[in-house]
Amino acid sequence: MENKNRQQRLDALRLREAQGILTEAERAEIEAIFAALDAEEAEAMRPAREQMQERQAELQREQVRLAADAAQLERVVQEQERLLADAQSYLERLRAKRAALADEFQRISGVELTRSQ
Repeated sequence: MENKNRQQRLDALRLREAQGILTEAERAEIEAIFAALDAEEAEAMRPAREQMQERQAELQREQVRLAADAAQLERVVQEQERLLADAQSYLERLRAKRAALADEFQRISGVELTRSQ
C-alpha cells in the first residue's frame, strides 16, 4: 500500500512540476522519493549483481586455466615438431649411410643393390 501511495504522491508532484507550480519543498520531496526508489531498486538487484560478479570471477578463473592449458599444449606441439625434425634428420642420415654401404657393396661385388627411398 505504501508503494501505491508513494506512486500517487509522485504522480501528483510530477504533475505540479509539469505545470510549473512545484515548490522547493515539493522538489525536495520528489528527490527523496526518487532516492528511495533508487535504493529499493539497488537492493532488489543486489542478488543478481552478486550472482553476476561470481559468474564473472568464475569465467576469469576458467580463462586463466584455459590459458595455462593452451600454453602447455603449445609446448607439446613444439616438442612434437622437434621430434619430427629429429626423426627426419635421422632418416636422412640412415639413407646416406645405406647409400654409402650400397656403393661399397657394388664396388666390392660389382652387383648394384636396388635403392629404396
